Amino acid sequence: MIKFLTISNKYKHKIIRFKKKGIINYPLYEIIVAFNNSRNKGKSIEKIGFYNPQKKNKSININNYRLSFWLLQGVHINFSLKKYLVKFIIN
Repeated sequence: MIKFLTISNKYKHKIIRFKKKGIINYPLYEIIVAFNNSRNKGKSIEKIGFYNPQKKNKSININNYRLSFWLLQGVHINFSLKKYLVKFIIN
């Protein structure tokens, strides 16, 4: 009998990234923790913040406690999110 091996959720890589929300000409982005192979509109594990890229009121809000929790778990941050976090922390 052949047993098929399936990869459970604990062996998949997790990543912190943007998830696009909003409408045309008014984008909003959620900052989520998701599996690396999930789609942009796909299922997420947890929402930890949001980013508003509008010219008048650019803002990024993150739950720092949950961000540090996931980073201690070994979750990677997406390159584009990392770029924005560095920009807003320095300014």
